[in-house]
Amino acid sequence: MIITQELADILADVDRPGDYFVAGRVELLAPKIEIDGVGAIALPLPPAQAKQLIKAATRAPFGRGADTVIDTKVRRTWQIPADQVRIGGKHWGKTLAGIVARAAEGLGVAEPVTAELYQLLVYDKGSFFVSHRDTEKSAGMFATLVLALPSDSEGGELIVRHKQLEARLDMSSDDPSEVAFAAFYADCVHEVLPVTKGCRATLVFNLVRKTKGKAPVPPNYDPESARITALLGGWSEAAPSAVVDAAAGGDWPLKIVYPLEHAYTAAELSFATLKGADAAVARLLAAATPGTGVDLHLALLTIEESGSAEYTGRENWHYRRGHRDAGGEESNDEFEVGEVFDGSRTLAEWQRPDGVPTALGNLPVHDDEIAPSDALEDMEPDEEHFHEATGNEGASFDRTYRRAALVLWPTARILAVLNQAGLSATLPYLDDLLTKWKAGGVTKGSPHQTTARELAGHMLATWPEHTWYQRERSEPSELGKMLGLLTRLGDKALGEAAIEKLIAQRGHHKADNPAILGALELFPLDRAAGLLEAIVASNAIDALGPCGALLADAVKGAFAKKPAQLTSVANIIGQALPGDLALAPKDQWGRPRVACVDAAFVADFAGAVDRIDGALAKRTAAHILMWPRHFDPDAVLVPAIKRLLAAKRKGGSAFEALHTAAFAHLKTRISLPLEAPANWARPSRIGCQCTHCAELSRFLGDGNIASWTLRAAERFRGHVEDEIRRAQADVDTRTERRGSPHQLICTKNQASYERRVVERKRDLADLKTLKG
Repeated sequence: MIITQELADILADVDRPGDYFVAGRVELLAPKIEIDGVGAIALPLPPAQAKQLIKAATRAPFGRGADTVIDTKVRRTWQIPADQVRIGGKHWGKTLAGIVARAAEGLGVAEPVTAELYQLLVYDKGSFFVSHRDTEKSAGMFATLVLALPSDSEGGELIVRHKQLEARLDMSSDDPSEVAFAAFYADCVHEVLPVTKGCRATLVFNLVRKTKGKAPVPPNYDPESARITALLGGWSEAAPSAVVDAAAGGDWPLKIVYPLEHAYTAAELSFATLKGADAAVARLLAAATPGTGVDLHLALLTIEESGSAEYTGRENWHYRRGHRDAGGEESNDEFEVGEVFDGSRTLAEWQRPDGVPTALGNLPVHDDEIAPSDALEDMEPDEEHFHEATGNEGASFDRTYRRAALVLWPTARILAVLNQAGLSATLPYLDDLLTKWKAGGVTKGSPHQTTARELAGHMLATWPEHTWYQRERSEPSELGKMLGLLTRLGDKALGEAAIEKLIAQRGHHKADNPAILGALELFPLDRAAGLLEAIVASNAIDALGPCGALLADAVKGAFAKKPAQLTSVANIIGQALPGDLALAPKDQWGRPRVACVDAAFVADFAGAVDRIDGALAKRTAAHILMWPRHFDPDAVLVPAIKRLLAAKRKGGSAFEALHTAAFAHLKTRISLPLEAPANWARPSRIGCQCTHCAELSRFLGDGNIASWTLRAAERFRGHVEDEIRRAQADVDTRTERRGSPHQLICTKNQASYERRVVERKRDLADLKTLKG
């Protein structure tokens, strides 16, 4: 049987809620408490009145066999009997009834219960009561209820024991609007630890059942606890130790998610506030898990779904998020949920049984982790919204479900569980582990190093197969960050596994290059060259610029003394240079896959091949000069030579050939005459030959006309303006909005001449740079 179903079957037998104790805090609307000989007391209890209470009280005795004795070594506290205490006030009856109801529910008692005041106890500093059991003080009594009145006090924790279980309850509260309470079965051993500060007054009640019959007792789930312990112990032992198997899970789920019955908000979610059967199941698991090697947590499960909706079509409704035509309340009655297109299930707001904070982040929930498998079916959403149809999209919906859930996983697999939170959580965690490892002296085999290796293995085993490639980014990608972390870890196997991910993703970022080269330094030079070749072979067309920069940095770095080892890498990049589109590889739609080039790439690649292989350098320069379509002289070639000169990387066959061509290009253009237009004739490069564009062409060629007016409909005026912009014609336009149709006023300018003036200044400056 699958473990999730087996665990659910065992927990299904926990049909009676309750436990041997219950504790909590409730809002207190100040009651009126009067004590004979003292009068009304204030809350929080003032020190002066505490002294008055002690003066009016007597030492509290305890039972020893058939005798009742006073011994301050066993019980040191003060008591005031119930007949000397009067409690009233407008809200007291309701407050006490609410506390009694919570106590009965927490103890698993369904029959009617009343609370009879037994006494008021006063614990001054040093007061305590050693372990003991309460005796039945009235007919039908089955439990004790203790209310700790607000006071400025510390210590005095109440410890309640039942069989092998123990609960330590904090009864202190200095907030006048809050009272702490605890209830426990009368046969439970309990003690009060010494009060360490101030003075505390407690009201003690006997909880009495109103009906006759067998008295209620704490539920006994020992058989279920034993079965759970054995089941979870087997799960923990069967947890795969190999990284790949642990990530995949095999026949065992990575974790178990057991949804609870009651609704809880994030603010009130804790083991102490669980209700009814939820509390019973949680306490059963909390008692059964120690020693099994399984961790128990409580979390808030959030399910979000969205998809298509259908409109039911009542006459007085439209698609307006459920609003009536004449203005009404929002309603979902007019829509029906269609198909669910998208959804997510995440766990957050983590709580531990011991109350220690934990920061696990958001973890996803998989189908095989839910116990039982149908636990999330037929749920009612907490929120549901329908949205009107817009444009080409039909009506849609989104809804949210929230459930508390108990979550278990083998302790040894915590890193695999953490890995489910994704790279946004695991990358910082791995970084922190490596920082702590370094701070500890980088000791080989240290716990931090071992944990870092295991976590890195889980991360790589579940690394996303595809990532969105951005050509420009200032920071390393997630894979680049991972390579940097693995370099710090110094693990060759993991480093090579990460490089394999890089090879598979087709495309990387220039910002990743330092991390890539750092990771390659983990390997001997020949192995590093082979890995670099594989990276470039996979990524060159999609990331030619980053690959060129990677080669250039490698030549200057680890391969500076043996650049010839990068010949194969350089040849692969050379083969990826854009050229004849008919020979280019095709994408899935049959279009040529052409690498993008810019001046930075040409400078990087030309500088690298000049150091690697002279023959390849000549072929590279010849190819670049053969295809000005891809390697534009102004946008690519001249800026590339300027980059090489600025980096003092001149010399070599590629540089010399490209430098000569760039120099000749500038010289040729500078030699052309530069004169302002002698008349109003302007170049006409209008491609369209429609009636209006033909008239525009005649206007541009006429040296005697400075302006031209087109009176036409808006679509014709817009078309002519588009053609003017497309041809970069020397014409300014404005629309005269008088009459109908409006007029497009076209006035000639000398923008072409002005652009050539700017170009001449730039060419002269570039020529001077190239001469230098």
